[in-house]
Amino acid sequence: MKLVVMKDDKHLFGFPRNVFVLSLVSFFNDIGGETIKRAIPLFLTNALGVKPAVIGFIEGIAEATPQLFQPISGYVSDVTQKRKPLILLGQAMRTSMLFLFWAMSWPAVLLLRFLDRSGKGISNAPRDALISLSTSDTHKGKSFGLNRAFDNAGAVVGMISASVIILFFSSGSLVMTHDIFRGIVLLAAVPLALSLSIVFLFLRDIPRTHHHPRWILHNGLGHRYYVFLFFSFLFTLGNSSDAFLILKAQQSGIALWQIFLLLAGYSFVSSVSGLPFSNLSDRVGRKKLMVTGWLLYSVVYALFAATSKAPVIIGLFLLYGLYYGLTEGAAKALIADVVPKERYGTAYGVYNMVVGATLFPASLLAGFLWQTFAPAVALSTSSIMAAVAALGFLFFL
Repeated sequence: MKLVVMKDDKHLFGFPRNVFVLSLVSFFNDIGGETIKRAIPLFLTNALGVKPAVIGFIEGIAEATPQLFQPISGYVSDVTQKRKPLILLGQAMRTSMLFLFWAMSWPAVLLLRFLDRSGKGISNAPRDALISLSTSDTHKGKSFGLNRAFDNAGAVVGMISASVIILFFSSGSLVMTHDIFRGIVLLAAVPLALSLSIVFLFLRDIPRTHHHPRWILHNGLGHRYYVFLFFSFLFTLGNSSDAFLILKAQQSGIALWQIFLLLAGYSFVSSVSGLPFSNLSDRVGRKKLMVTGWLLYSVVYALFAATSKAPVIIGLFLLYGLYYGLTEGAAKALIADVVPKERYGTAYGVYNMVVGATLFPASLLAGFLWQTFAPAVALSTSSIMAAVAALGFLFFL
């Protein structure tokens, strides 16, 4: 069965319309959702008195379990060739984060994080497939780079806004109070509503011809895809939640509002580096950027483990942003390089599921090592596993 894809030739600012629209959606998502996500570990620790091991459990469950939706939604989008309804459903579910305004216990936080991540799990694979289908084969890195750049730019705006809120409620505070957290949740209301509206009004499914659609049981993703998937799994097993880096920054004596400016700084580095690096991957190949990014991650985590000095922590956060710029767009484009177009949704769904589900044992392990031994042990373990994955990827793909 042959699938013929009819591309949407309309462009906005030099990019396919769907690519620009979905990048704008990512921008508003991160102004709201990412800001809340970064505030949650501090809220759990400071306001609710939750232990690091429990935070690791919450982050692991919230990030990993909903990823089981990824291959299902990706597969459904391949068979039906309808991506927009799934993206719209996922966006609607992500607005559940706004109910954190009334959260007073960690189980409530866990439930709402689960619903938000479930929405992301449903929408991500169809979104990535639609970006790939909307883009020519020679510019996939560039398109994914724009999406990741907008995503991180939204985080910059959100983190700076959160810093202003923190200063307004409690100048120079070192801890996250209920009032500060509620102010951050209110900040997210408008951008999350805008994301949902933009998907509904402006996103378009790609016109196609599809003869005798079938529910195909085999996936036909290819050997190279599974090699990449294995090393992505290995890398992610040491890639615990960024919540632990936030706690490390707080332990070094950095004020609460400064932590959010620091997060804005590393998101800014990710944003400005993501597009040129992803564009570069169209010319020099994805593998070089992926290996470089994973090795950089290993070095950064080793240095996080070795220091508690605030100026060094600040520099490491900015360097950490460069890792995202090197890898995020290149990874998504690499998948489009090695699988057939009619399997894009399934391929992205399986990849996102494996990476997302692995965050659960990764965060549990980091939380256990952090609480039982020392923060340096947890961070060093992440560094070692990233280095092993990078070297394996270099020699075996």
